[in-house]
Amino acid sequence: MAIDISKLSSGMFLTTLDKVEPGSEVVYHVGKYAAGPHKKDALTAQQLGHCLLYQRRLDVGIFAYIARKPQAARASK
Repeated sequence: MAIDISKLSSGMFLTTLDKVEPGSEVVYHVGKYAAGPHKKDALTAQQLGHCLLYQRRLDVGIFAYIARKPQAARASK
């Protein structure tokens, strides 16, 4: 499931990431370069291990910048 917050104001990234299910994608920016009001929060969350960041090409020179909430770790047998 993908949730697009790229057009929402700053402060929504962490709230959204907290509410989505593990494995869900949060699109925090669409454009040529990673930017926008959610970039700093996305980078901080990634550094803390709360999400994985990547980009997906939508068109020539246009990318969706995405944070994916990681799946819960499985217990070893």
